[in-house]
Amino acid sequence: MIKKRRYVPDLVSDMAVCDANFLRLHRLFPRMFEDESIVIGVRDTTDEMAIVTIQVKSQHPYTTILSIQVESEIAQPWIKWPRLEARVYQDLNTAEVISIGEHRNLKPRYPTPNPHMYQPDEKSQINRFFGELLNFCLLYGHALDRTVS
Repeated sequence: MIKKRRYVPDLVSDMAVCDANFLRLHRLFPRMFEDESIVIGVRDTTDEMAIVTIQVKSQHPYTTILSIQVESEIAQPWIKWPRLEARVYQDLNTAEVISIGEHRNLKPRYPTPNPHMYQPDEKSQINRFFGELLNFCLLYGHALDRTVS
């Protein structure tokens, strides 16, 4: 019987992703510590438009909680973008996802198998996804003059 190796998080890589996410967020939303929100229109090569809303949920002396929502211009029932929440650490210049959809309190490692079918590196994957979303907004997005209610 072959014993399966246990997943070990790569903290250096994970922190690098979170640090890069902070830089991406700062480029997209430079006034995140002064303004309440930003709405970004994103048009890709297929000419479909998506709206990315980044909203400040709470602000504390060293941390800010952001809500990130993506909505498609064309409502398609088979595509549902997850709502993300990210914690921005101003003193450390880093940002990590703290929830995706209904999934909160992300663990650095999940056992396999598990009842929710999470991957062993679920938290790392979610932070990389967040980085890809921010990168996509930087490449194809533009700020829209909309207010968030």
